[in-house]
Amino acid sequence: MLPAASRNAVFGVFTRPMLSAMRMQTSLPQRFYSDKAEEQKKTDNDNGAVPEKESAQSETAPEEDATTKQLKEKDARIKDLADDLLYCKAELQNFQRRTAEEKKTMGDHAISRLAKDLTESIDVLDLALRSVPESLRKSSQTDEPSRALAELYDGVSLTRKSILDMLRTHGIEAFNPIGEKFDPLLHEALYQAPVPSKQPGSVLDCNKIGYMIKGRLLRAAQVGVVQETE
Repeated sequence: MLPAASRNAVFGVFTRPMLSAMRMQTSLPQRFYSDKAEEQKKTDNDNGAVPEKESAQSETAPEEDATTKQLKEKDARIKDLADDLLYCKAELQNFQRRTAEEKKTMGDHAISRLAKDLTESIDVLDLALRSVPESLRKSSQTDEPSRALAELYDGVSLTRKSILDMLRTHGIEAFNPIGEKFDPLLHEALYQAPVPSKQPGSVLDCNKIGYMIKGRLLRAAQVGVVQETE
């Protein structure tokens, strides 16, 4: 057995080189693996391999494209629905306007038919009033028959006025064109007569008064016209 000093010397001699060798063996694999990693990275790059970060981005990109496409499709659909809503609203307003106009037109036609019938009744009343002499139209007559006739005349006049007032509430106005210039759009000439004291072409007499309904001609007035002299 070697003395302690000899063993320390021996171990001391052999320990230093061994530690150096161990350090070299330890550092060698680290450089080796580092080189291997660089070579692998280079190989991956040469082979077109995508890095992990880039791969994650490439996987996210299609998802974002699909989402953007869906949003665009939904926006287009919302725009189409909004346009359809505006179109339907416009159609509804047009339908309501046409319905109101048709209802008004039908009402005007119904009033016109009734008014024409009433104007015939007014013509009868006018004939009755014109048949009473001017001198017998006053209720201040002394004898009983004349007073009764005058009262009858007043009653017929009030009836005629009441009917005209009722027609006026529905937009129907009567017009008597005596003294006005003859208008073929409003007047119906029954005859012509030369009257020196009257203006030629003017209305001399009115056999039946005319009627307007809300600015439109309901019935033309039947008149006599002053003949123009040559």
